[in-house]
Amino acid sequence: MQTHRVYIIHGYQASAQSHWFPWVKRTLEQQDFEVQVLALPAPDHPDIDAWLDCLRDNIKLGSQTYLIGHSLGCITLLRYLEDQQQAVAGMALVSGFAEPLSFLPVLDPFSAAPLDAEKLVRLVPQRIVMAAQDDHIVPYPYSLRLAEKLDADWELFERGGHFMAQDGFTEFPALYDVMIRMREQAT
Repeated sequence: MQTHRVYIIHGYQASAQSHWFPWVKRTLEQQDFEVQVLALPAPDHPDIDAWLDCLRDNIKLGSQTYLIGHSLGCITLLRYLEDQQQAVAGMALVSGFAEPLSFLPVLDPFSAAPLDAEKLVRLVPQRIVMAAQDDHIVPYPYSLRLAEKLDADWELFERGGHFMAQDGFTEFPALYDVMIRMREQAT
């Protein structure tokens, strides 16, 4: 039996212990997933090359690999996948974006170039983008445009903010359900 692996990629100013990441890790492990929340270097001063090196060093891609990105972790994950050839089972992008955020220019290097959406769609058969109408950090239209670009499923929550602990997100049952559903559809 193949191992179902999940990698969670956090965002700007976060860590592997932030928000809902430990809860998702714990609950998916109870369902026989192998889960790793990557600790990206210098999250308060993100460097795209250092973050991509971390993904290259820690992610093992395969047909039973699932990827979860949050905020800046989404575009980081997509940039990483653009350089890969191995397909994965699926990915969930939470409060993601793929274009510069005028109010956070420090993050521009991550989204300066256009995505190779065609390649990403080919490599990742199951794709979902999740966002909230009241996201005050990455307004949901950014996430919607990302979903459209990737021809991904789209789930818009009325409330959820940026899906951070301070928004009440130390657990994320809807994301857990998405991952279980992806595994069922992949088999």
